[in-house]
Amino acid sequence: MRIRNYFRRADRVQQGLRLGLLGIGLSLGAAALQPAVALAGPKDFVIYTTRLGGDAEQAKPYIDKFAAYLDKTTGWAAGSAKGVFLPSRKEVLAALPAQKPGFGVLEPSLFLSQQKADGLQVLAQVESTDLNTPKLHVLVKNPAIKTLADLDGKKLWTQLADAPQYLNNVVLDGKGDAATRFQLKQIGVATKGIRAVIRGEADATLVDDEQLAEAKKMEGGADLKTVYTSPALPPLLVVSFGTSLSAADRQSLTKALLGMCATATGKDICKEMHITRFAPAAAALLTTTQKRYGQP
Repeated sequence: MRIRNYFRRADRVQQGLRLGLLGIGLSLGAAALQPAVALAGPKDFVIYTTRLGGDAEQAKPYIDKFAAYLDKTTGWAAGSAKGVFLPSRKEVLAALPAQKPGFGVLEPSLFLSQQKADGLQVLAQVESTDLNTPKLHVLVKNPAIKTLADLDGKKLWTQLADAPQYLNNVVLDGKGDAATRFQLKQIGVATKGIRAVIRGEADATLVDDEQLAEAKKMEGGADLKTVYTSPALPPLLVVSFGTSLSAADRQSLTKALLGMCATATGKDICKEMHITRFAPAAAALLTTTQKRYGQP
């Protein structure tokens, strides 16, 4: 019962987190999810994160608070910042060309794939134990699988199946092409992959530290083991898109974000969004990750 309650709580947390981080990413998805509402402006924003769940409707209250805070703190006119949360990489990629947002909060996997194409500039990073994935473990049950190489050609269920270059070059060992090396299946939440491995439907899945600890407490979880652990992974990144947002507005936005979670009003919004604080990007980790991502 305790484990079931944990995962139910985790699912609710996932919803809340995305709702909150939605608050950093509005415009793109709003048009995609509600075609009748045309949002298009340099201060529109989008959010994409995979660790937690939720949808645009659930996120709207958090988004509105976040947007209003940014308008007031940066000196932008009321109603300037608008945004939406998009639950999948596919939706984000479909919305970007049409909506051309000014900024957003993105998973590092999406940042790396779109950095050149969309002229992304990193403004800050998100510090959060709920939203970020510092590292990932490859989880298996079959005792015959002892190394990552033993998984070649086998079923790997993961939230990163739609980002095979990031999965292979950054998360895994960079050997081969994940899209052809494994039988990848995209999943929405980590618990689905864990249960699939326990039941034998999948050979492996990817989990973070918290998910790993709880997975081993599930019925059948005692036989689970890790055969690989990733290097350190970057957190969610706040980025600007090209020159949609002026240099002055980028500076104002960055300043507002870096101080937000320590202000009387902002700290409550950050708490609702499960954000500890916004911080300057960890340049060394980001550079190392970019090099791994771009390797042949």
